[in-house]
Amino acid sequence: MDARAMAAVLDRIPYTRELGLVLDAAGDGEVRMTLPDQDATRNLVGTVHAGALFAFGETVAGVAAGLQTLDHAFPFARGARIRYAHPAAGLVRGLARVSPAEATRVLEEVDRDGRSELRVLVVLQDSHEKTVAELEVDYAFRPVGGK
Repeated sequence: MDARAMAAVLDRIPYTRELGLVLDAAGDGEVRMTLPDQDATRNLVGTVHAGALFAFGETVAGVAAGLQTLDHAFPFARGARIRYAHPAAGLVRGLARVSPAEATRVLEEVDRDGRSELRVLVVLQDSHEKTVAELEVDYAFRPVGGK
């Protein structure tokens, strides 16, 4: 799936649309997204709310997990861990990678076994490229359309 098609998928999801998430780049197994600076994602002290960081990070991971697989296998989040490193102020950028080899493995396992699993690592950084959080998100894949 190309970046334009994935952006269209994100736009159909009310929650991600409301957060104003921007898909900056998607290709060659790498996804870069932005969580804009907005009042709706801030906490009482004016930094980005921990829940907004988590939701953003899981979305970045989900896009990375589905970028090369979504036409044949759907990723369902089954667990996640987040480590908050520093308070985030302003916009936040997210980066996740799923190698073509990992995507191929997932698709082969789904074709053979009807399921697969994948862990996606995400780094969230502020506008000064300081890491504000890191996530590990575990996905289970199932065939699209119940094949």
